[in-house]
Amino acid sequence: MAEGFPVGPAVLGYLLAGPAHGYELLARLHADLGRLWRVAPSQLYATLDRLERQGLIHGTREEQENRPARIRYALTPQGAELFWQWVTTPVPRLRLLRTEFLSKLFFLLRLAPERVPGLLRAQREVLVALAEKVRAENPQDPFAQALRSFRLQQLSAGLAWIDSLLQGGAECLEP
Repeated sequence: MAEGFPVGPAVLGYLLAGPAHGYELLARLHADLGRLWRVAPSQLYATLDRLERQGLIHGTREEQENRPARIRYALTPQGAELFWQWVTTPVPRLRLLRTEFLSKLFFLLRLAPERVPGLLRAQREVLVALAEKVRAENPQDPFAQALRSFRLQQLSAGLAWIDSLLQGGAECLEP
């Protein structure tokens, strides 16, 4: 799936609960994930079109009295499988913690909270590997040294946050 703002996977996650039309999906995205990122209506409808062409969702046209017809989208088995694969896979880059990882955490907490610790442990492993890679760098110029230091501090903060969640430090993760 695309990196960054995970509109496609979020749509798949919402459709696990049942069919919905575009306006409903947009309202859910804004209400639930609007603090992380925003999606324009045009971006959502382009994503719905792409997901349908990929066979991940199926749209059914619904006629309305005195209003234009709308399309109600439902998840296909292939879409459900792809969603579960996405939501349980750690993000490969630190900068994706704020957008994609938090989106995954949102859906797992709602749909399968028992799988949250597994995602957190897997994400921790990715961050540890990234930190080891950065520590192995030996830049010579001052800017590269500053950049290395910055990246290590960010990775350290990310690891501390993941560790706090694993240790039950976040009220939202407590049973």
